[in-house]
Amino acid sequence: MRTANSFFPIVMCACMRSATAQWGPETPLSALPGDVYGEGIAASGTTVHVIYGTGDVRYRKSIDEGLIWSAERTIDDGVIHLTDPLVADGDDVWGVVLKEIRYVSDWCCARDVGNVYLLHSGDAGQTWDPPVQLSTGQGAYRVSLAYSDSRLHVVWMDYRSGVWDTYYRRSPDRGTTWDAETRIAPSAGVFGAERPQVAALGDAVHVTIWDDRSSNPSCMPGTFLFANCPDVFHIASMDGGTTWGAEVDVANAGAAFAGRNDIAVTTSSVVINYNRDVEGLDGQKLFAVRSTDNGATWETPIQLTTTPGSSDHGSIVGDGAAVHLAWHDARDPQNLEIYYRRSLDSGGTWEDEEQVSTGAAGDSSTPLLAVSANGVHALWIDRRGGSFQVYYRRRADELSDIIFRNGFEIGNLIPDNR
Repeated sequence: MRTANSFFPIVMCACMRSATAQWGPETPLSALPGDVYGEGIAASGTTVHVIYGTGDVRYRKSIDEGLIWSAERTIDDGVIHLTDPLVADGDDVWGVVLKEIRYVSDWCCARDVGNVYLLHSGDAGQTWDPPVQLSTGQGAYRVSLAYSDSRLHVVWMDYRSGVWDTYYRRSPDRGTTWDAETRIAPSAGVFGAERPQVAALGDAVHVTIWDDRSSNPSCMPGTFLFANCPDVFHIASMDGGTTWGAEVDVANAGAAFAGRNDIAVTTSSVVINYNRDVEGLDGQKLFAVRSTDNGATWETPIQLTTTPGSSDHGSIVGDGAAVHLAWHDARDPQNLEIYYRRSLDSGGTWEDEEQVSTGAAGDSSTPLLAVSANGVHALWIDRRGGSFQVYYRRRADELSDIIFRNGFEIGNLIPDNR
């Protein structure tokens, strides 16, 4: 039997450990053989949910914030896009996938477009309802999902008209019923209204889009020549998604290519991250721009990365006054790795970067983030084993999260009395 004297040193060890955040071990989650190209992650309370797969939708969850994971199981089929495809609230978990796939060729290349379907579990992932079709036209690509105040918000880029438009659909009652799909950003150029990402808090719904509707001069990033260099835009609805304002250019990058944007909301700001070319530096760098008045005005963008090589595919989430950002980085041109930064003042200032993935060989790319009661959870695609796998790692901040004794995890032995 453990006595009070033998337990006390364990508590002291936990207190010393909690002074700084700790990244746990890197864990491969995908069990079945074969490359995996799509994934999603969401958290509610102390439960973390993950979906991933290529052609099938596999699911795992952890009820102790990433310490122990359930067995992998297939819950449906479809294409998962790397743009916030999963959200959770209480015991409800919602995901979006594409089905009825066909191929189209746009200004870039062949795309596997289809119709958006909603996956839902009402018992924290134990069982799943039949899929519900959310889009028509068989032209959807890059889907993003957000939840706030019993409303679900879905955006996607759509090629049904032969150009890329951004569409939106809303459920006012946690997915029970759905309003009609609506085109909120029609194409205004060859590039189109692409890569929408959505975030919501209360009645405020915010979408960021990559678009060439501006009067920017031409640019040629890589092998593509754009008559109007694409830029980063913001669209807002202040009535829960009923009506929408105009697109506003928030990067104002001119001939410096900007894009691959994501968006987060905090209790006091809207923050958009994106990557863009910087004169005199090799590779694109990561930037952030914020608004403290729900998008009415925007501050000057700030540059978050300066290291050699591209900083790309940022993923950003808000939680209270905190903003969490992850991206993949090519400072080692032979090996992409995942990095992380956070802001505790709604994007005003940013802490130093932290390296998340540590694969000695094989790219780590396209990260996604979720925030639970006691930590931040990172998910990404990793090639260190030869084929693409889904990898996971968590950043624990709270005293009640983990206790270590003699170098071993021994579980949640201290009750959470916060």
